[in-house]
Parts: sequence; C-alpha cells; structure tokens
Amino acid sequence: MRLARHGSPDTSRRQRPTPLRNQNGASFATVLVVLLIAVALYYAYFGVRDAATGKSAGVSAIDTSRAVACRSNRQTLERAVVAWSQTHDGETATLAALTADGIRVPSCPEGGTYSLAGNSVRCGTHQ
Repeated sequence: MRLARHGSPDTSRRQRPTPLRNQNGASFATVLVVLLIAVALYYAYFGVRDAATGKSAGVSAIDTSRAVACRSNRQTLERAVVAWSQTHDGETATLAALTADGIRVPSCPEGGTYSLAGNSVRCGTHQ
C-alpha cells in the first residue's frame, strides 16, 4: 500500500462498494413495513371500541379530557365566586356580576352552560 504525502493511505485506488443490483424489492419492502406500522397505529388509536359506550379509544380520551377541562373551569370559577363574595359583602354572586367586575367566566369545552347555585358552579352538560 502506498502512503500519501501526510502519512495516510492512498484512497484513490480503493474500490468503492458496488450498489445492490436490484433495489426495487428492498424499497417496496420498506414502504410495505411503513404502511403496516401506520395501519397498526391507526387501529390501535381509533379502531378499538369500548364495549360499554361503543366509542373508540381516541374519542373516549377526547371526551374524558373535555370533562376534566370542564371540571377545572368550574373549580376556577368557584374560587373566583368565593373571592368576589369576600369583597362584595351581602350581595349575591351571579355570572353577570362577575363579568362586570372583570372576572373572566370560562366556557365548557363541550358547549354546556354554567350556572351558579350558591358558591357552587354547575354545568348543563357535565352535572
């Protein structure tokens, strides 16, 4: 083997690896594997149905997250009602009064309407 000027082997004479003669089969197999993985993920998320509700796992997860968001909104609004009641002695809290004082009244993610019953907040959809 001949050394180049700086002591490294001369690579100009080294043979390059030959490409596969027929790569069509390899690329087809790769595409097929990717499609199978995509189909498996699709059915794992949307295809599995809950026996009790008949909804897919993905739809059930979305419904659950909306219910949790609604509960969180109601809890936040209840804390705002308590704080408002401390500064407005003897007045009854209403959603309109809270909004008039600049308190943002959140909305239910599923379109339910909130109502006040004392210091507790009810949702037309979730309670």
